[in-house]
Amino acid sequence: MKLLVILSIEEYADEVRKILARQKVSMYSETEIYGFRAEVHQPDIANWFAKDTPGVYSRMFFSMQSADCVTRILDEVESYNNETGSDQPNPLHAYQLNVEKSV
Repeated sequence: MKLLVILSIEEYADEVRKILARQKVSMYSETEIYGFRAEVHQPDIANWFAKDTPGVYSRMFFSMQSADCVTRILDEVESYNNETGSDQPNPLHAYQLNVEKSV
């Protein structure tokens, strides 16, 4: 069993949902997240919450799936990123995490 995590900006969330549907993922969760880019390390405590940096509305998708299913999804995410161009600023990010124990 693997934990699949996919990160996407809000504009590409429907594409992630389509990928999951094509790969027959019947159950998954998604949540809204608000991300920031910290291009330069700024130890100044006044900027602790990145108040001067505009955030990006994003989505995080996650699901427990078989290793085969996760492999197919990662391959499709990679293909999607290649088709949409390597110069896009916000590609999809997908991760596979091992589940060592579940109850």
